[in-house]
Formats: sequence, structure tokens, C-alpha cells
Amino acid sequence: MKRFTLSFIVLVVAIGIPLLFIHSNEKNATSDKQITKDALKALENVIQTAEQNYYEPVDKHAMLQGAIKGALAAIGDPYTYLLSERDHQRSVENLYNAEFGGLGVSIYPDHRGFIKISKPMPGTPAESAQLKAGDYITKVNGKRIYLGERTGMTLDDVVDLLRGAVDTDVTLTVQRKFLEPFDIKLTRAKISIPSVTSTLLEDKIGYIRITKFIGTDRAGGTEEEFNKALAAHQRAGMQALILDLRSNQGGLLDAAYHIADAFISEGVIVSTRGRKSEFDEEYPANSDILCDPEIPVVVLVDEYSASASEIVAGAIKDTGRGILVGEKTYGKGVVQKRYPLTGIGAMSLTISSYYTPNGTSIDKSGITPQVHIAEVVPNRIEQIMQRFVAERNTVEDFVTNWIGAEIKRTGEIPKHFRLLEAELPQFRQKLADDGFRVSLRWLTLRAEQLFNLNVGIERIVNLRYDTQLQEAIRIIKAEEVGSIIQLYLTLNQTLKLMGQELQTLLNTSN
Repeated sequence: MKRFTLSFIVLVVAIGIPLLFIHSNEKNATSDKQITKDALKALENVIQTAEQNYYEPVDKHAMLQGAIKGALAAIGDPYTYLLSERDHQRSVENLYNAEFGGLGVSIYPDHRGFIKISKPMPGTPAESAQLKAGDYITKVNGKRIYLGERTGMTLDDVVDLLRGAVDTDVTLTVQRKFLEPFDIKLTRAKISIPSVTSTLLEDKIGYIRITKFIGTDRAGGTEEEFNKALAAHQRAGMQALILDLRSNQGGLLDAAYHIADAFISEGVIVSTRGRKSEFDEEYPANSDILCDPEIPVVVLVDEYSASASEIVAGAIKDTGRGILVGEKTYGKGVVQKRYPLTGIGAMSLTISSYYTPNGTSIDKSGITPQVHIAEVVPNRIEQIMQRFVAERNTVEDFVTNWIGAEIKRTGEIPKHFRLLEAELPQFRQKLADDGFRVSLRWLTLRAEQLFNLNVGIERIVNLRYDTQLQEAIRIIKAEEVGSIIQLYLTLNQTLKLMGQELQTLLNTSN
């Protein structure tokens, strides 16, 4: 009888514990539902009270958007946030589709708030209409274009006016130097967004720069551009490759994966792990690589290389396929997914962390290059002087005035910076006389950037001032890539063995 009673008690306890948990979970779920219901009711009351009693009219839609922004901000993740409808649409065009309906013209605001053309893209309506670098767009479909607080117009507003459905018309009013304003009618076309530039350097060193990772279609976007550039270099007899990922703040994971896969033939290129198993994924390398494994590869990175660019850099470094030169990367080792919100925009939500082939998470730590080369940083006084000069738009005025005078003198847009450069020492002395002492190096670099922008020159590399690129070329010429890789892999293996031995000692002592 006693044995039976004991068995009965054990059975009751065994069943009672899960029943207790179920009851507790139901209670918590009910409590959570009530809290959510109360919070939503409070939000409704807040908006209603503000609508009825605030001393000025209230934008209810803006308040709801603000509530959503606040809810996402409360998570404490800088990559989880709300996108407006316009930002979401622009993201779909620029990031996912890698194309849009437009004119194919690059624009930028001058320091007065007027919109200038820097360069029409080849094969686009803007080029066909013979728009030129330095032209001002003063009106779009009769709407005056001027940025600033007075008009409330932003650069995004101008982009909205220029973009639109393919085969629709738009009329621009253009102001060209020494000519009366004129109207020109253009028909929008499908414009592909460039993300890759390339050139062949001395000694048949290929150079490819990727500015962002875009395009969900493998037949377009970054992957297609990269493959074409790589193939062109290989046809030209490329002996080494420099992949420039500096200032590349990321983009699509798939696009980055396919770029890394062009170099790596085995193993896992990147893996992701989230709280939900559906976000756990491995991206394996394919044996059919595009870049000859005998080609030395140097990847340039800096503190602004982030996210997708770190996936490529991390994969190439971990697998020993190439070396990294430059500065420590940003350290964004998490993945986001976009969730559209009808009538609001979209939510960017962090869903997982990603890991390099060695199983390393680089989030908040970044990737350290094997060869550290920092860009030249001026001293504090020089920085202050540069800022003062920039705020006064002194260099901008000097460059644009010089270009204007040259056009008036020759009747043509100048194409050679050296003519302007010859006048920079005298201009620098004038700045010094006014109390602004800046280096000739900075002044030359800034003036050349503005000159190229105003006359439509796209300079892919600037070996004169790019110390990181100079070092990459030196390493390749000295045939040091292989030895640096071997040293890195040996050091990694040594550290791994030391870690295993230490763990064995700890286990033994316990």
C-alpha cells in the first residue's frame, strides 16, 4: 500500500510540473496581450487627445510613423529602423533592382543650392540630348529647382522629379555658361545603376573597385559588372588583381557572396545564424571559380568598408586567397531583412549574425588587414583650417571661376587639370594671407576633385596621393603576396594549436 501511494505521488508531481508551466505560460500570454492592448489603447488616446487639444493642427499620419520609429528604436539596434515610402521605393530601385526609369544624368548641388550636371551616363537620354558637365538644371517640367530652407526642396525631391516611368517625357530648363536658358524634352529610359569601375594599371595589374553590392538578378547589378571587368582584365593578360572595397558600406548579401565565390573554390564563404532557424544558412563555394587561383589578389579596405564588403574581405582573408591592405574595417556583422508596411514604407529588421569562413563574427570588431596602411591625416590645426576654407566655399569659387574664364577664353570646356594646378601655389598664398594656412597637397587634391566634377572627368584611380593603392602595387611588384598569406595562415594555425593545448590543460586541471 505504501509503495502504491509513493508511485501515485511521483506521477502527480511529474504531471503537475508541466501543468504548472502551461498555466504559467497561459497567464503570461494573457498578461502580454493585455499589456499590448493597453498600450495600443494609450497610443490611440494620445493621438486623439493631441488632435483635439494641441494648439495647432496635428498630422496623425506623422504621429503614427513616429510611434513605429520609437518602437523600433527601443530595440537598441542601429540597423533596425523605419524607412519612409520614398526611401523604401528608392531602396528597391537602387539596391534590389539596380535600375530605374530616368535620364541617366549625375547631378549634385553647388554651394549656393543650384543643381549642376556632373556627367551624363553613356547611352542614356541625357547623353543623346547632349547635356554637358557644368550645365545647371533650373527647372523640371516648369518647376523651379533650388535647394534650401527657403524653398524646402531637397536633392531627393529633385531626383523624384527626374525619375519616373520608362517612356514618359520630362522637360528640363538648362542654363549653360554664356548662353540663354533653353528647354529640352527628354524621354525617360531604363537606367542601370553602376557599382563597378575598373582599369588596368602598370605591369598588367588589374584594378576593380566595387562601390556597393546591388542587384538581386545575377544577370545584372554588381555581379554582372564585376564579371565583365574581370574577364576584360584576363583577356588583357592580367598578372595580379587589386580589389578596392574602400568606402563600400555594403549592400546585398547574395551579391557579396557571388563576388567572393569568384575567388574561392571550396568550403563555406559565409554563414548566418539567427534566433529563428529559418535564418540559419550556409553559402558554400563553388569549384568553378572565375579568377585564376595563380593570380595574386590584394583587397583594399578602410574604416568605411562595412557589411557586404566585409563578407568578401573576410572570406578572401580567412581562406588565404588574398591579402588585405589598408585600415581596420567598420565591423557590421549582422544581416537585415526588409518588411514592407502598406501606406507607411518598410521596416529594416536585423534577423541574424553572419560569420566568416573561420566561424568568426566581426560585428563591432571589424577585420584587421594583414598590412596596415593609414591614409595621411593632417594635424588638428590643418583640419580646422581645411574646415574653414570648405565652409566658405573658397576652393569651389576659385575652381568654377577658373573654368568659366577658360571656357570664355578658348570656347571649350578644359580637360587638363595641370593648367589649373599651376595656379594653386599662388592661390594657396592668397589663402595664407587671409589667415587660412592649408597644405598644397590638400588644396591640390580638393581642387582636382572639384575640377573633375565640373568638367565631367571620372578618374578611377589617383596614384599620386593614394598611399594604400601605392602600397598594394609595391607588394605585388615585390611578389610578397604569397609570403604574407603563408605567414598569416601559419600564425593562425599556431594560435589554434595553442588554444587547444590550453583547453586541454584546463580540462586536466579540473
